[in-house]
Amino acid sequence: MAENKTDNVSIKDIEMYAANIKLFYSKLFSFGIHALKKYWYILLLGIVLGSSFAWYKYRNALPYYEGKATLTFTIFNKKIFGEMIDKLRNLSRSGSYKTLSEKLNINENEAKKIIDIEGLNIAGSPLADDITESKQPFYIRVKLRDRQIADTLLVRVETYLNSNPQVKSQMANNLIKMKEKLAFINDQIRKLDTLKADYKFYLAQQAVNSGAVINTFNPVDLFTASEKLFTTKADLEWGIINYKVVRILDPFIINDFPVLPSLSGLLIKYAGLGLVITIILSLLLYTFKKI
Repeated sequence: MAENKTDNVSIKDIEMYAANIKLFYSKLFSFGIHALKKYWYILLLGIVLGSSFAWYKYRNALPYYEGKATLTFTIFNKKIFGEMIDKLRNLSRSGSYKTLSEKLNINENEAKKIIDIEGLNIAGSPLADDITESKQPFYIRVKLRDRQIADTLLVRVETYLNSNPQVKSQMANNLIKMKEKLAFINDQIRKLDTLKADYKFYLAQQAVNSGAVINTFNPVDLFTASEKLFTTKADLEWGIINYKVVRILDPFIINDFPVLPSLSGLLIKYAGLGLVITIILSLLLYTFKKI
């Protein structure tokens, strides 16, 4: 019969394993400290170069104005509009101002004043990543060199979003339905107008024939129904003339004073980056010297 064998781990084995790990990290730390001490001037150079680049970025940074507008939509998924806005953003970032001006129907000089444009959902996340079906409003955030173009830009963006082929096709179908409903309501209004005219004629005939009016019909419902139809008609006519899938809910609120990047933030970012790069370089140099 085969004998069962088990590996027994003693306390001494565990202590030895822990000691080896401690020794390994101790040597690794000592190696790093020696490397950084030996090449301290490279680290200093990295910090100086990083700080110099941060100062250069700060001195050459152009001020910009920032604003955020709210838009609503009635059909399709907000992801479609997010992807359309991302196309504008890519054009702006790549300096394709001619194409950007054509997409937004603005002149090229105005296009050059758009530093950044992005679509955000109600939670502040990228609109192009939102696949939810909710019809909650969304935001458009911009950075502009000139705050005076904000209102014009927002109207152009609204028009651009409504120009999507899918949107235009659906808008055309919806407009046909709205016009058919308007025609039906106009027909109902004509019928009610005829009833009201007949009723007035009936009252006049009674007054002439008998000298007194005997009214056995309550006209309140007739006139109430007519008033509701006229209200619906007015709403439909306005909707047909001004129909849009995407509509501005709240315009851009642009800050009064231009925004400049923070010098301290740039120093931390680029001096830190320079330090990290030179630390890696120092460790590599020290390693190759030891080999």
